[in-house]
Amino acid sequence: MSVAQELKIKRLPALAPLLARAALPKRQSKALNFPERSIELAPVRYSQRQLKRYAKSCGFSLDGNTLPASFLHIMAFRLQMQLMIQRDFPVAAMGCVHLNNEIIQHRAIYSSETLRMVCRLSDHELTARGVEFTFECLVYAGDECVWEDRSQYLSRRKTGIAKPAKSKPREARRYANQEAMHIPNSTARHYALASGDFNPIHLHDLSAKVLGFKKMVVHGMWSKAACMAKLIDGGDALRCRVEFKTPVFLPSKAELHYEKGPDSTVFELPLAASHT
Repeated sequence: MSVAQELKIKRLPALAPLLARAALPKRQSKALNFPERSIELAPVRYSQRQLKRYAKSCGFSLDGNTLPASFLHIMAFRLQMQLMIQRDFPVAAMGCVHLNNEIIQHRAIYSSETLRMVCRLSDHELTARGVEFTFECLVYAGDECVWEDRSQYLSRRKTGIAKPAKSKPREARRYANQEAMHIPNSTARHYALASGDFNPIHLHDLSAKVLGFKKMVVHGMWSKAACMAKLIDGGDALRCRVEFKTPVFLPSKAELHYEKGPDSTVFELPLAASHT
């Protein structure tokens, strides 16, 4: 890695220019020399209008005091994009696949608090599928870390690494509870307005087809947030990790399958024979 760099910004970068820069052709580097760089946003700013729009699009009930547990991810994503579009970042941002996301909230986060966010690349590796890398974003209130977000991405390329032997398909798990979820096309557009993520694959079938999708898809982090909104009571300490298996094409009829235990809740969002 190169010499560590710390970037500090006072205002969240607009996502539209970030996506435009991400769409520019970029030569993939053969050497995986990921820069050792972090970016700090202080303070974290958002409007009450944005917060209400986000809560409505995902199904959260606002109590007027605390933030939905997944809300800060929409800021974290912009910092991730800011790091990915740098010239010395060795993979192109466009075309990366979001593999999984983990959110850890250490306590309720109050809307009146002054927060700062730090984002950095935490690890990377070559696999049979390509380059897999993870961003870690931490949010602080003063010196107290109150929230963490980890997102792993895949940049597909030939690596020469043999694919692992296929394991037997696991038997479908039976869940105690099921809840139908109808996801119309408008869901993705409402979430785009709330999050600022106007990636064309989420806006219309035509623009999605140009980028290789058969139809428009909903944001993976909307799917996670919508499930959290239905399953989580309040905004206290929690840990929620999901894996994104397949795109959710719109419109879709899905079923939230879940089972609550004494210490944890397990859930899936099946679409026909696939899961996300």
